[in-house]
Amino acid sequence: MNSKTKRFCSIGLAICLICSMFAGSAYATKLIFTDSVNHWAEKAINELADKGILYGYPDGLVHPDELITRGEFASLVARTMKLPNPDNENVAIVFKDIAGHFAEKDIEALVIAGIIGKDDFGERFCPDEPITRIEMIRMLIKAIGKGEHSKDCSCNTGFADDDLLTEEQRKYVCAGKHYCIICGFPDGTVRPNDVATRGEAFEMLVSTEKAKEQIKEQESKPPVDKPATGDSSSSGGGSSTVPAPQFSFILPANAYKGDEIKLEPTSRYVKSVVWTVRKDGVSLELDKVLNGVLNENGGSISFLDTGNFVLTATAVNSRGKEIKHEQSIHIYPVITTGFSLPKTAHTDTAVSVDLKTTDLGSNQVIWTLKKEGLEIDLADALNGELEADGGIVVFKNKGSYVLTASIADELGKTVSASQTITIYPVAQVKVTLPTVSHTDKTVNFYSEVTDAEDMTVDFSLTRNGETVQITDYVEGDLNAGSIRFKEKGVYALTVIATDKTDRIFTDTANITVYPVGSSGFYLPEIFHTDSEVTLQANFSEIGNHTVEWTLTKNGKPINLQDTISGGLTNAGGTVQFKEQGSYVLKAAFTDNGGRNYSYEQGFKVYPVPTVRYSLPQYAHTDSDIAIKAQVTALDDLNIEWLVDNTYGFQDFDTFVDGELSNEGGTIRFKRAGIYELVARVTDETGRVFLFEFGGKCEVLPVLSIGFELPALAYTDSTIDIRTHGNNNVLPVEWSLSKGEKTVSLGDFINGTLNAQGGKIGFIADGEYTLTATMTDFLKRSYSHSQTIRVLPVISYDFILPSTIHYGTQFTVSPKNVLSLGSNSVVWSLNKDGEHAEFTGVLTNDGGKISIHHTGTFTLTAAVTDSAGRPFSQSHNITVTNTAPNTPVITATPTRTVKDGKFLVNVNAAATDPDGDDVILEWDGTTADSYYPVGSHTIRVRAKDDAGDYSDWISKTFTITNAAPSVPIINRTPSGNSVIPGTPVTITAQSNDSDGDAITYIWENRKAETQVYPLGKNVVRVKAVDSTGAESPWSAIVFFVMDSNGSGGMVLTGPDSVILENGIEDATIRDYTFTVPPVSGHNGSDYGRVRGYNTLTKQWDQLDYGTTNNGITFQRTLEVGVYSKLEFYYYTNHNCMYNKSNITYSVTYHFE
Repeated sequence: MNSKTKRFCSIGLAICLICSMFAGSAYATKLIFTDSVNHWAEKAINELADKGILYGYPDGLVHPDELITRGEFASLVARTMKLPNPDNENVAIVFKDIAGHFAEKDIEALVIAGIIGKDDFGERFCPDEPITRIEMIRMLIKAIGKGEHSKDCSCNTGFADDDLLTEEQRKYVCAGKHYCIICGFPDGTVRPNDVATRGEAFEMLVSTEKAKEQIKEQESKPPVDKPATGDSSSSGGGSSTVPAPQFSFILPANAYKGDEIKLEPTSRYVKSVVWTVRKDGVSLELDKVLNGVLNENGGSISFLDTGNFVLTATAVNSRGKEIKHEQSIHIYPVITTGFSLPKTAHTDTAVSVDLKTTDLGSNQVIWTLKKEGLEIDLADALNGELEADGGIVVFKNKGSYVLTASIADELGKTVSASQTITIYPVAQVKVTLPTVSHTDKTVNFYSEVTDAEDMTVDFSLTRNGETVQITDYVEGDLNAGSIRFKEKGVYALTVIATDKTDRIFTDTANITVYPVGSSGFYLPEIFHTDSEVTLQANFSEIGNHTVEWTLTKNGKPINLQDTISGGLTNAGGTVQFKEQGSYVLKAAFTDNGGRNYSYEQGFKVYPVPTVRYSLPQYAHTDSDIAIKAQVTALDDLNIEWLVDNTYGFQDFDTFVDGELSNEGGTIRFKRAGIYELVARVTDETGRVFLFEFGGKCEVLPVLSIGFELPALAYTDSTIDIRTHGNNNVLPVEWSLSKGEKTVSLGDFINGTLNAQGGKIGFIADGEYTLTATMTDFLKRSYSHSQTIRVLPVISYDFILPSTIHYGTQFTVSPKNVLSLGSNSVVWSLNKDGEHAEFTGVLTNDGGKISIHHTGTFTLTAAVTDSAGRPFSQSHNITVTNTAPNTPVITATPTRTVKDGKFLVNVNAAATDPDGDDVILEWDGTTADSYYPVGSHTIRVRAKDDAGDYSDWISKTFTITNAAPSVPIINRTPSGNSVIPGTPVTITAQSNDSDGDAITYIWENRKAETQVYPLGKNVVRVKAVDSTGAESPWSAIVFFVMDSNGSGGMVLTGPDSVILENGIEDATIRDYTFTVPPVSGHNGSDYGRVRGYNTLTKQWDQLDYGTTNNGITFQRTLEVGVYSKLEFYYYTNHNCMYNKSNITYSVTYHFE
């Protein structure tokens, strides 16, 4: 490689590197495809690339001469239209073979916009197949909004292969030509079925964009009303075309009840829109289903109910042409949930979690728990279970917790509710004292409080049932553990621990303190009838004597032995009082000296009350439970009623409705569970009595179950039943009745039902009641019923021929008619979406009709039932007609003339393959069949009853007519001159090669024979045939003169000249020049004739001659050369002067 080449390569490499550095910058945004340079579609390619529509292939090329596929072309059209990609899978038409294809979204967008119809391609789009030219044309015409062609257009496309087009295709081609989207090939064809190259597609796309601008400009101008005209030769696209309405919108596939949904339709050529809605096939009023307003611009709506809905928009243009677009949506319920917790609780507290939910359905409630921000296992933290409706739990350990209930619905949306609770420990308080002591003894006092964090601890003391100051009766430090009671008495020492929730934890130790060092005896001052008390006695003076014990009650002596159990001696004893009361016990004795001693002490004996009652073994949360309390020795004490739910005593009002007194009462347990009712009595001494005689009651919940049925459905409806309430607690039994009779579910519904509901369909019409029932183990049933009216699906089909000849009557026969009842069938006929007429009558039983138009028609039978649901069935029929055969034409000219025109006998005849009558339509013919001279072409075609035409056939004929020949003038007498007064006969003779009669037109001849004046006479004549065709003029010049010189030209000198200046537009054919001789003259004379040559513009000498006396020249000339003559005569003898007349005659030729 030489250095120069290396230099060029280096420069090229540098340029490439520089270009790569600027990639993505403003200097590199213009795409240049190397294989488009100098290509015939280069301009279109560059324009599409500049607009960002055309990207090219990964190899950097655009491949303009390769075939373009349907998918590639669909993507290009979608980009030029700037269509948004659908954001859901509910597209009105989905082809089976586009899923996952690179052009899937573009194809679906074109379907929504009405550019691609299912009828255009069927169930499969075949996106990788080459697209044909007619398929491209159809899509582009729809893209500019001209898919609805004028009915008045004859669609004469002018393409040589127009016969390859169907009637529908011809309309698209006609509009494409009108808007210059297509112009055809150089050979005059459009080649509709040829596959298209990429270059052809690019050109059409650019032309389409220009057409859009043209249409936009036209539509911006005010409309001009034009009078109706019978001219139907328009090529389409004119002002008489009203495009079909285009209207589409997108609904999400799923939404929630109450969600705001914004509808922003894509709309063109729409005057008004009517919105309707169906649920499970049943038409409903919009305001009963939707919140919001919908119009032609869409709107914002929300659904008021759940289920499957179909929203339909019927758009109408200014001509009443309508289009329907519908979208389906499933509306899900909005699940709500919530519960409450107390702010605080303890590890022995049963916490009621009452979860409230709406529209839970079969969805599961997931419970989670966090402690101090960390998620923990429910089983490790709680006693009890949490279900879909909550439950009762006891937290095992102290701490701060967050309890959360979460529900994930069918769409994966999660709703949750959380509550925070702080759990405190249950403090354990323990107090220990000896049961008996004396006032001189120090006793050990033990108190222990566990889990007492942040608690306050206090002490309280009662003596003989009355609260006293500790310091007044106790010596020593309670916290040190060693104390002494200063005085005798019955003491209760209580330790009180209070936590942050103000819950009090206590324990009490009882001690009886006896006096020391005194004579007499001591009994506790208060005790109960169930207490055995020790009486301590010390009688130092008694000796061997015996103490006499006596007793008074309420001031009255009573028998001691009847009152107590046990016995008293000199040392005291242990006794138990049988009855309550205030007593005074007296001890008396006499010592050895006879001195009487007595000691007495008062005390009070309290009764032991009893409380008896009972609970049922089972109840429900709505059961009123009567509690009848049987009490003894209650006196003025009150019963405190407690409830135990197996987790210990709980807050009564949390679990029980109602009030209980000493006599009992009526209560109702609020929640399911196992309960024990406890009666607690505290007397004046502070003694607590607990009575647990009622037994345990298992309380079952009062359940509920519900579901909704639509009031109306059809045998083809799928009904989504969702139960609610306590549908997860017990099995659900479903039953069905029709009328008043119970029927088998399996015989009347499709589908299955379980505790959560299910999807079912009714097999037969009728009035049904569906019932869901749950039964607990106490045989109590809970049920819910809904009534539904099921209507039949009307089936009405019919048979008709697939093809029929124009105007031929055919039969429409019903078939597969089911559940029609008294409903009427409404028949309609359409062609290309427009209403069409038929002749005849159709009823519920069908009928006979005929169609007097050709093409493919759709006959529809529609039935609307009593609930307003429409049912329809449609079938296509093709009405055919074979155009007449091409006529046979003859044209025979005649010589019959009128007004200069010739009669031509024109005849044609045509036959029709279908046997239809035909009429002939002529083009180029005259009303009276008379034609002027020349060639004429006339056309004729045949039209049958259906309006179909044969091909034109042409006939050319020629009318010939030759003008008469130039007349030959004959004059009698002949010669150059005529003697004055002599009658001169002048005639003409002409021939007509066509044999037409000839007439002559004369100038300066009044009659065939007449006397002409002296001098020069010029007579002209032309021949005219019967059509008015004229020959050229013919003319003669002659003189009337006498020998005396009158009438001619007399020689007056040696030189005599006569100039014949000719006649306009004529040349001289022959002449005669005569100078008569004079008697006696003999000279050296000569004469000549010169002619003016029109070709050379020169005078030519035609004749010359010498003579002794007079001269005559006679010559025939070439016509078209000489227009003037000069006659000259010379004589040198005056003997001829004033004696000889010079005469000549001339015959003229006219072109």
